[in-house]
Amino acid sequence: MSNAKPESPGGVESMSSNGRIPGAAHKLKRRIFLKALALGATAPVAARLASEALAQSGDRPKRFMLFYVPHGVPPEHFNPVVQGGDPTSFSLSQSGVSILGPLEERFKGVVNVLQGFKYPTASTHEGILSFLSNLETFKNGAVDEVTPRTTVEHFIANGLGVKVLALGACAHRPWGLDKDGKLMWNGEAIVPEKNPLVAFEKISGNATTTPPAGGAPNAEQELTRALLDFTESEISALRTELSALTSEQTKLTTHLEAIAALKATAGSNGPGPMPVSCSTAPSLPALDALRTMAQGQSDEFFLREDSFPALLAAQLEVAAYALQCNAARVVAVQPMYANCDFDFKFMGSPGSHHNALSHTGPQGTLANPDLKAREPFAKAQRWFIQQLVDHTLSYLDVPDPADPGHKVIDNTIVLLCSEIGEGAWHTSATTELKLSGDPGMMSYVPLVTIGGGGGALKTGQVITYPTDRPCADLFLALSKAMGLSVTSFGGSTTPVQEILA
Repeated sequence: MSNAKPESPGGVESMSSNGRIPGAAHKLKRRIFLKALALGATAPVAARLASEALAQSGDRPKRFMLFYVPHGVPPEHFNPVVQGGDPTSFSLSQSGVSILGPLEERFKGVVNVLQGFKYPTASTHEGILSFLSNLETFKNGAVDEVTPRTTVEHFIANGLGVKVLALGACAHRPWGLDKDGKLMWNGEAIVPEKNPLVAFEKISGNATTTPPAGGAPNAEQELTRALLDFTESEISALRTELSALTSEQTKLTTHLEAIAALKATAGSNGPGPMPVSCSTAPSLPALDALRTMAQGQSDEFFLREDSFPALLAAQLEVAAYALQCNAARVVAVQPMYANCDFDFKFMGSPGSHHNALSHTGPQGTLANPDLKAREPFAKAQRWFIQQLVDHTLSYLDVPDPADPGHKVIDNTIVLLCSEIGEGAWHTSATTELKLSGDPGMMSYVPLVTIGGGGGALKTGQVITYPTDRPCADLFLALSKAMGLSVTSFGGSTTPVQEILA
């Protein structure tokens, strides 16, 4: 940090109704201002810190992301282990391969696992057409792929008055969109952008931070970057100074706590991603690698099976950049499509994803399931979650440029879902998988939320309903958490209250 002579922070001080600064407030702001200067902060940064010492948290920015995983999950490798009947005490990493295991260490506290929901009538993967809108899959005895509908991510975006950044990694067959790829709808089926390079070029000019009243466009981001230059002892000194002057939880308190937590995480787990710059091109390694791979390639490259892993990693980084920099408030990422038979040998589970892997049936009993039987499929599904963690969630686990007292993930809702519950039995509701034992294994349609939604969600819980609820109840709750003043979604008028703060 550079040294600077003390300057009066008068330009940032709050006035009382008679135009004078209250004595206690003046003392607090001056003490923080001088302490920051003594630690080497520049005068503008010190003034911002002094101002935040009195500021209370206001409305927080909110973002939404949809992440689809095709072909369901094997429950013996997916279901969380709840301890002692307490839905807030659970493990994501004790079920076989533990498909949700990559979320355990850093993100379990902002996770909700939702069990006991049903999708509209569907007998197999055609549920991709309907589950996010809660409309029926069939009409007059045939699969209905023409009736206008609106899926939850577009419903939320429409309510916010923004567009969805729809990204696809081989989200449809090379010849075009058919019923197996029609995941997203806004009246008509949406074709996701297949080229991450094009997607990034379109949004990178839209990146902004939301400034405080009277602040510079990137003032919050600049403050966060300045604080990251403080040592842990300097941050501790600022926190001590603040706690000695006030017992209230101010914006500065939460800001310093977030920075301290980030530094502690970096110290124990390695450096990790730092906040990207929202005014210059960030370092997105998967996107950069794809740019090299795609040089000289035709447009067909972006729908080829052998391009899929690189495409998904790059699209997830584009999503992370868009969310962190407010280039898009609603993002959706669709890897593959229903009935897709890509060979997953690239990650160690050889065999076609749909026919060979997802159709492998469960074996054993509830008390003694044969975990090896579906281990290859479970590892493939865990790979999707690991990609989400590595290329999106890790980038959101940093102070929010628009709200540095919180992390981006705290202001975001990520909805993780699939078009069916169990891949071999093709379930669209809670099902007891009866094998040789009694009882069988319980299979639920996989619905998981990650993130706090700007304080609108209760998190860190496993919610299980003994009688299935329509998935629209959850989607209505998420819409309300995103700030929409709505009373219904897809025919539902009863939001899931257990996840709303």
